[in-house]
Amino acid sequence: MRRHWLSAIICALAFCLAGARAEAATIALGTFSFDSNLFGNTLVESDGGVFSGSNWLNIVNADPGNPGYLTGANFDTGIANIGSGGTPIYTIGYSTPIVNGAGDDFAIVEATYSGADTYRIAVSTDGVTFSSFLSFLETIGTNTGVTRNYFYGGGGPFLATLNVISLDLSAFGIAPGASIVAVQISGSPEADLIRVAGFATEQATVPEPATLLLLGTGLGAVAARRRMKKRA
Repeated sequence: MRRHWLSAIICALAFCLAGARAEAATIALGTFSFDSNLFGNTLVESDGGVFSGSNWLNIVNADPGNPGYLTGANFDTGIANIGSGGTPIYTIGYSTPIVNGAGDDFAIVEATYSGADTYRIAVSTDGVTFSSFLSFLETIGTNTGVTRNYFYGGGGPFLATLNVISLDLSAFGIAPGASIVAVQISGSPEADLIRVAGFATEQATVPEPATLLLLGTGLGAVAARRRMKKRA
């Protein structure tokens, strides 16, 4: 009887773990892979939503509303020209924290039109206190080669290429292994913001026999580290 109950418990735990893994999906954008749980789920607009209400981007020609402008596991909506109109600051919250791992941890995804915009971004470990703002030129980003036709406040559609500006949480003073639950972002002069999302990481795998033989050597340590790098 004990074996029966033990087997049932093990099966239930396995089912729960499998379900938890299934909840997270990988969202690809060019050569980048994002975690579907790390796209943010709340949005606070410093101007109360006045600017986004007229400057929304959407592939289906419909105002996505707050928080849909900058949240959700897709690249179909955003806010255009966020550097104009008094430069509102957008605070995005994440129910699943973005962890500071090896390499870059998250990215600004933008629609590139002019190629001369700047983004200012700060991060928070508790959703209350934020780091100092750091500035990033869109010219340091990677052209993904992926295009979208966006309606702009009901006009268009206009064709744009999506650009990814990869960021490392260490640059903001976040310790290795620590995490953030919110970001604040603004831009200039006419930045077209789509998402601020966390990268997906490779799943841990059982080493092959050849790798096991190397684990006691420097080569083995390098191989182990490579398996834990992000797909960025």
